[in-house]
Amino acid sequence: MKIAILFDPGAEDWTPEDIRGVMKAVDEIGAIFASMGHEIRKVPVRHDMRWFQVARRADLVFNLCEGVHGKSEWEEHVVGTLEFAGIPLTGASLWTLAACRRKPIANALLQQAGLPVPRWTVAQGKIEDDFPLPAIVKPAAEDASAGLDRGSVVSDRKSLRARVAAMTEQFDEVLVQEYVGGREFNVGFVGSRVLPIAEIDFSRMPEGAWPILTYAGKWEIGSADDLGSVPVCPAGIPQKLGDRLVRVAELAWRTMQGKGYGRVDLRVDDQGRPWVLEVNPNPDLNDDAGLSRMAKVAGWDYAELVRRIAEVALREAQGAKAARELLAPSRRPRATRTA
Repeated sequence: MKIAILFDPGAEDWTPEDIRGVMKAVDEIGAIFASMGHEIRKVPVRHDMRWFQVARRADLVFNLCEGVHGKSEWEEHVVGTLEFAGIPLTGASLWTLAACRRKPIANALLQQAGLPVPRWTVAQGKIEDDFPLPAIVKPAAEDASAGLDRGSVVSDRKSLRARVAAMTEQFDEVLVQEYVGGREFNVGFVGSRVLPIAEIDFSRMPEGAWPILTYAGKWEIGSADDLGSVPVCPAGIPQKLGDRLVRVAELAWRTMQGKGYGRVDLRVDDQGRPWVLEVNPNPDLNDDAGLSRMAKVAGWDYAELVRRIAEVALREAQGAKAARELLAPSRRPRATRTA
C-alpha cells in the first residue's frame, strides 16, 4: 500500500526545535508503516500544490498537516482538497476542522445541542457589565493553546479591558469566556472507541498561577507551567462521574461531526457539573502526547494506535474488508521517501 504522510514544513520564524517536534511524529509513523512493508512518502505541504500530485497517487493519506507555513487557517483547505478529490485520509473532515477552530461557532453549536458550555462572548467593543468573573480571554480562532498564558484569566473589570485590548492587537477575533474552576478532564476517541479518561493535575502549578493549560504548559518542556500541569491517565474518579463525562463528551463529539480521532476537554465544577471547554479534532499524535497516553491505558501501543487510526479512515472510504487487506503486513519492509 502507498501511504503519503502530509505535514507542515514550517514558517520562517520556526525554530529547529519546532521543526523537530513536527518531524518526530512524521518519522515515527512512517517507520511503523514501513516496517509493515508499505511504501511511505513524507510530503511537506506548500502552496505550490506539488504535495497534491503525490497524495492523489496514494492509497491513504495520513494527515499530520496542522497548517501551511505555520498558518493554522490553511489546515482545513488541505483537507477540503483531499476530500474533493476522493482521497482516503485520516482524521477529521473540513467541516469539523473549520467549525472547531472557530470557537464561537463551536460554542453556539454545542449550546444548541443542549450541552453545558460556560458563558461566552466575542470581544467586540464593550463587554456586558453582568458578564461573570473570573473570565478567560483567548483567541477565537486558534488551537494548541496559542495565546494562552498566565495572564489569560482575569478577575476584575479593569484587567478584563486591558487583556482584551492586548489580545485584539495580536489576533483578529478574541473570545471572552466564563472561567470554570474545578478539575479538568480529557476524553479521547478513535473511531467509535472511547479511550480511558485523563485528568490534568494542576496541584504543582506555581503559587498564584491559575490552573489552566497554557501554551508554555503544553509546548515548553521543563517550564514551570509544564511541570505544574501533569496529565494523569486513567483519571482517579468514581465510575458514575466517568460515565457522565463520557456521555457529555460523546454528544459533543457527535455534534461537531467528529470522526477519525479526537479529544473533548471538560471541566467539572465544585458542584460536580461537567462543562465542555473545547472539541479538538486531530489532536497531537506524538507518542508522548495525550491521545497516545490514553491508548496505552486501553492496551494499545503506539503502533497499534496509528494502525487503528489508518484502519478507521480506510474502512470509511473502502469498507472493512478493504481496510483489513490494505493494512495487512507484507513480507518485507519498503523504503521511505520524502517528497
